[in-house]
Amino acid sequence: MSPISYLTLRYKNCSLRVKLFASYFLLIFIPIILLTVFAGWRSTIILREQSMEIAQLYLQQTQNEMKSELSKIATVSSSVAQMDDVHDVLEKQNTGISFSEEYDDMDSLYTTIESTQTLQGLYQIRLFISDSFVHSRSNYITYPLSAVINAPWYNALIDQYQTQALLPPSTFQAPLSEPREILSVVTLIRSRKDINKILGVVSVDVLESDLLDILQRNNYTEQSASYLVDENLNIVCGVDSTDSLPNDVVSAHLEEMREKFGSDSGVYANGSAVYGLSAPIFSGWRVFTVASINNLLSPVSGLQDQMILLTIVISIAAIFLSYLYARYSTRRIKALAQQVRRVENGDLSVSCIVDSEDEIGELQNSFNFMVRRIRLLMDERYNLGKNLKDMELRALQAQINPHFLYNTLDLITWKAMASGNQETVDIVVKLARFYRLSLSNGSDFLPLRDEIKHVRLFVELTNRSRGRDVELLTEIAPQVEDYPIMKLILQPIVENSLFHGLYELSDRTGLIRITAEQIGSYVQIQITDNGVGMEKSKLTEILARKDKPNVNTKRGGYGIGNILERLRIYYDDRFTFEIESAILTGTKVTIRIPYSRNDSPQIHAERTMQPPE
Repeated sequence: MSPISYLTLRYKNCSLRVKLFASYFLLIFIPIILLTVFAGWRSTIILREQSMEIAQLYLQQTQNEMKSELSKIATVSSSVAQMDDVHDVLEKQNTGISFSEEYDDMDSLYTTIESTQTLQGLYQIRLFISDSFVHSRSNYITYPLSAVINAPWYNALIDQYQTQALLPPSTFQAPLSEPREILSVVTLIRSRKDINKILGVVSVDVLESDLLDILQRNNYTEQSASYLVDENLNIVCGVDSTDSLPNDVVSAHLEEMREKFGSDSGVYANGSAVYGLSAPIFSGWRVFTVASINNLLSPVSGLQDQMILLTIVISIAAIFLSYLYARYSTRRIKALAQQVRRVENGDLSVSCIVDSEDEIGELQNSFNFMVRRIRLLMDERYNLGKNLKDMELRALQAQINPHFLYNTLDLITWKAMASGNQETVDIVVKLARFYRLSLSNGSDFLPLRDEIKHVRLFVELTNRSRGRDVELLTEIAPQVEDYPIMKLILQPIVENSLFHGLYELSDRTGLIRITAEQIGSYVQIQITDNGVGMEKSKLTEILARKDKPNVNTKRGGYGIGNILERLRIYYDDRFTFEIESAILTGTKVTIRIPYSRNDSPQIHAERTMQPPE
């Protein structure tokens, strides 16, 4: 015997109290375990997703701040290089001006540079000017141009015919000051008289510590790092609150992110860290960030411990409550079985198989009697349901609004007063035939050809009352002409076509086409018009509430819900009802109902009825 079979047998033959106890305990314990596991797993995923969003926000913020700072010093550098005062002074190089004239020029130039530096809140602005100026060696604001003409960046700007460059950190020591680490934006000052002539270089310097402060604000976890990298993805500077990453690891992640994001910014998770790379902010430089996911997930670990403890406490309580409830339920079930046996009477010809010896076996013996009683009640309810359906149908049919009749009678009165009696007689005859077909001697069904006649009379009378000339075309297959269809199914649809589609036309004659044919075991009826149609939103609204019977009191006819309710009463779910519509094109309604309906003697008899005279 397999272990599963053995456990199944033991479970079957154990007492009901044990079964209830085990069932209640498992129904409480297992969901709690699953809920705990799911909550821990889901909270971890949510926090990881939020970590990605937070990393993206901090990266974007750092990118904007860094771009603003570098753009500011780049703008100042370009502005100084374009100043008229700077050009007026530097154009005098190698002209042999006197010392006093140079002194006056430099004094004015220093004042302009100092005011710009103070106004922009910059660390310093330096001018590298021709060595022919005595003040080029002042080492205060002006420095000799010869100090930078051999620098790689200077030659690169000359060779590539560029003007501006961002330099990596370097050490600078001002007179009587401590050495400081700075980043510089340098701009060539080209002569306005000869564009190929270099008058000097403007260097706007910013402290590396100021940029590090911007990067530091991006370190939103205890274990994180932010770096500024150049266009070749080499680290320029950075702040690291965790162990420094190996250069090969940093290079690998930078290359992967550049391939993944291109020139856009983005973040991605790899292992236990979230990496981010900003879009280029200046001269191809970017911000690179690293944050620890484990540090962000640490609150989840504490929450999971609390949930485990709560699960243990609830499990202990579940054991105790399950035991009490099992004892209580067993005692009540035994009493119920004894009461059921007392009310049993009669011969039991149908009985369920008693497959165990526990308390459920006693309930099974009593169940045999209850099954018979339930079947009897179900038969009674079925008969009541059929009667109820007939009553519902009568109630639905009774909802036909007499508004149409009133309009027609008004038409008769008007025609009788305004014209001869023959036209009035014609209207009265058609009206009488219309209502004779509507009533059909109280029958719910009439042949399809009579329903078509009923619709045609309706269209003719409505055209008369509205002074319109909508044309009705019918194509009825011979094999379905005598098919008994529920009356007043097609007329409400045609009425909707007239009042909501065709009577609103002004550019063409209205046309309604009704076709009927047998397709397999179904009769398919289509009502098509060339009216104004409906928007998709309006059609969706109609289909959304088509299962709610509503009477169109404004038009005096059934709504779509009423038609569907009647179809459901007689055909259950064995019919289809579809609506297609397009603006300025028209609407098509398709109904498919079973061709053979032998499920009810009453309906079967109605199929052979004679149409009313």
